Amino acid sequence: MNLELVALADFGSTFTKLTLVEAGSGRRVASAASPTTVESDVMEGYGRALESALAAVGEPATVIDKLAASSAGGGLRVAAVGLVGDYTAAAARQAALNAGAKVELVLTGRLDARMCDQLTAAQPDIVLFSGGTDGGQQRQILENAEALARVPFTAHVIVACNNEIAERVAALLGDAGHQSHIVANVLPDIDRLDIEPARAAIRDLFIEHVIMGKGLSDTAEFGRTVVMPTPEAVLVATRLLALGPSGDDGIGDLLVVDIGGATTDVHSSVTLERLPVGITPKGLPPLPLARSVQGDLGMRWSALGVLDADRDWLTRQHSDVGGMEAACRARHARPDFLAEDETEAGLDRLLAVSCLTHAVERHCGTLATVYVPGQGSRFVQEGLDLREMPRVIGTGGMLARDAKGDTTLDTALGRRTKGSLVPAAPAVAIDRSYVLAAAGLLASRDPHAAYKLMISELEL
Repeated sequence: MNLELVALADFGSTFTKLTLVEAGSGRRVASAASPTTVESDVMEGYGRALESALAAVGEPATVIDKLAASSAGGGLRVAAVGLVGDYTAAAARQAALNAGAKVELVLTGRLDARMCDQLTAAQPDIVLFSGGTDGGQQRQILENAEALARVPFTAHVIVACNNEIAERVAALLGDAGHQSHIVANVLPDIDRLDIEPARAAIRDLFIEHVIMGKGLSDTAEFGRTVVMPTPEAVLVATRLLALGPSGDDGIGDLLVVDIGGATTDVHSSVTLERLPVGITPKGLPPLPLARSVQGDLGMRWSALGVLDADRDWLTRQHSDVGGMEAACRARHARPDFLAEDETEAGLDRLLAVSCLTHAVERHCGTLATVYVPGQGSRFVQEGLDLREMPRVIGTGGMLARDAKGDTTLDTALGRRTKGSLVPAAPAVAIDRSYVLAAAGLLASRDPHAAYKLMISELEL
C-alpha cells in the first residue's frame, strides 16, 4: 500500500521545518528541519528537509500536495497609516497583524516631512492607508494621501479609509505612480471594526507579489507552494482549534503564545461577551480573533530588549548581573546559539519567562479604577478580559525543545500584575511537534484533517 502524504513546510529565518501528514486522516507521519538557505535558494534547504522526512517514513509513500508558509527574508512588512493612534491607526495595525505581517511603522495624524522620511527609510512591502469613519473626516485624509503620493517607495498601497473618498485617495496615489487597492474601511463606525477585507487583501498581495519579490527562490515550485505568512498560519490554526471544523465543535476559547528569536507572538480566539454593568470600555472594541507581536521580546536577536523590559526581575533571579547581561549579548550576537549545559538552559528559561510574561500581558486588556469629578469612581476596561481563559498553548523553539517548557509557561502566567486581565488558571499545553503552523496550512485544504492533527499531537 502506498501512503499518500501532504508536505507542510515553514520557511523560517533560521530553519525550514517540514511536517509530513497522511492525507485525509491528518496523522503526522514524520518531521524534519534543515537550515534555511536564504543565501542561495530556500528550496535547497527545503529539499534536504523533505528528503530527511521521507527517509523517516519507513514505507512506500507519495507526496500528493505541498504547502508552505514563510517568514524568511524579513517576512511580510507593513506600514500602517491612520489619523488617530487609538482608533483608525490601531485598526489598520490589527488588520496587518491578523494577516501575518510584521508592522514596521505606524504613522498617525498629519503626515509631515519627518514621517514621510521614516516611511522612505522603512521601505515596507505594503502600506495600509486608513483614516476617518465612513461619512466622517475627509480633508485631512486627502492631505495625507497627497503627502503619501510624494514618498518614493515601491510598496503596494491598500486604501481602507472613509469610503466616501477612497476612490479619490486611490486616484491621487495612482497619478503619482503608486499601485493601490481599495477595500472596505477598517473602522466604518467608531465602535465597529471591519478588518477582514484589509486582512484578505494583504494576504493576497503577499502571495501574488511580495513573496517572490524577496529573491528567496527562482523556482516556480516555491511560488506555487507558499500560501501564507507563517504567523497567519498559526492564527488560522488557533481559530480552527478553538471553533472546530464546523465552527461550533472545537475546544473553546484559546490563547497561543509563540516564542521566537526575534519576537514573541500571541494569538487569541475568544467568545466576546458584553461588559458587566458598571464597567466602561475604552479604545477600540476587542476582536474575537486577534494577534499581537512584541518585537522587543525574543530569545536571541531581541535578548537585550528582554533585559531592558524585565531587568529587575531577571537580576533578582540571577544574582550575577554582569553575567546576565553578558548572556543576553552573546545570544544577540549569535542567533543560532543553543544551550549546551544546564546553566545556559537555566538562563534561557529565565529569558523565556520574561518574554512570555510581558507578551501575554501586552496582548490582554487592563481594568483600572478612574475617579471622575462629581461622579465618583468607575471601572474602565481596555482590551480583552482573558482571566477566564481555559487553555493556553505554547509553541516555538524554546518551549518545544525544553522538557520544562510547560513549567516555564506556568511561571510566566503566574506573574500577573494588578489590573492585568491575563488568564488566571488555564490548562497549559506545549506544541512539541511544531504542528500549529502545519495545521494552519493544512486547514486551507482539509480543515477536518488539520483539526485531527492538532488534537492528536497536542494530546487535547
